Amino acid sequence: MNHSFEKESTRAVPAIEYRKVFKRFERTDAKREHSRRGRKDSPSEAGASGIAPSAQEDGFYAVRDLSATVRDGELITILGSSGCGKTTLLKMTNRLYEPDGGSILLFGEDIQKQDPVQLRRKMGYVIQQAGLFPHMTVEDNISVIPRLLKWESSRCRDRVTELLDLVGLDPNQYRSRYPSQLSGGQQQRVGLARALATRPRIMLLDEPFGAVDAITRLNLQNELLRIHRETGGTFLFVTHDIHEAFRLGNRVMIMNGGRLLQMDTPETIVRNPADPFVETLIRSAMEQERFWNNTSTPRE
Repeated sequence: MNHSFEKESTRAVPAIEYRKVFKRFERTDAKREHSRRGRKDSPSEAGASGIAPSAQEDGFYAVRDLSATVRDGELITILGSSGCGKTTLLKMTNRLYEPDGGSILLFGEDIQKQDPVQLRRKMGYVIQQAGLFPHMTVEDNISVIPRLLKWESSRCRDRVTELLDLVGLDPNQYRSRYPSQLSGGQQQRVGLARALATRPRIMLLDEPFGAVDAITRLNLQNELLRIHRETGGTFLFVTHDIHEAFRLGNRVMIMNGGRLLQMDTPETIVRNPADPFVETLIRSAMEQERFWNNTSTPRE
C-alpha cells in the first residue's frame, strides 16, 4: 500500500471537488453507453442503482449525487465493478462528458467556466489500450500536445528524452519506433509519458494496466508509484482490481450503482467497511489471499 501522502495536506485548495454530481444517459445515449460497456443491465444491477428495470429503457444514472474532495498531490484509486460509474466520473472531470447536475471544481475553479479543449490540454489522460497513433513514432506521439501548444522543436525533443527516461525506456532505442514495434507494457509506458508531456497537475488514468500480463502490470504499478512521487501530481486511477486499488491509492473511492459508497485509506476501509458491498469486496480479496497463502508452501 502507498503511504507516502500526509493525511493533512498543507495545500489549502483541493485539487478536485465533486459537489453532488450526477450523470444520466437518456434513451439512445443509454443504449450507446450500454453497448460500449458490452452488456445490458440486469435486474440486480438496476436494483443497486435504485432504478426500476422498466426505467432503464429510457435511461439510467451512471453517477448519482456524488460528492468528494481530492487533495493536491494525492493518488486516488477509484474501485468498482463494470458499469458502476468509474469511467463516467473520470470523463466528467475533463468534460468528455458533461454532468447533468452538480459541479466539479479544479483548484477552486468551476470547470464549466473553462474552455473544454484548454482544460483537457492541462490534464494528462491515459486509457487502457494506450491510444497511441499507429502512424506516428514514439517521439511524435509524446510530442502531440506540446506541438499543439507551439513548443519549439528542441524543447519537444528534450522533453521526450526526459520522459522516456522517466518511464524507463532508453530514448536512443525507442524514440524512433512505431507503436507496432512495442510490447503492450512499452506502449502503456509511452502512453503515460505522453500524458505527462506538459507537466499536468492532474492525471486521469482509466484502467491503464488492464490489458497487460500480471508481471508487466506489477512492474508498471511500481513505475507509477515512482513517477507519482517524483512529479508530485494529483492522480485519479480507475480500476476494477481491489489489490491494485489498495496497493496504489493513498485513498480509495469505492463505487457501486453510480454512488460513492466509501472514500478512505485502504487500512480504514479494511477495518471499517461502510457498506455491505464494500464488506463483500474485502471478503473476496481476503479469500484470494487465503488461497495463495495456502498454496505457497514450498515443496520439500
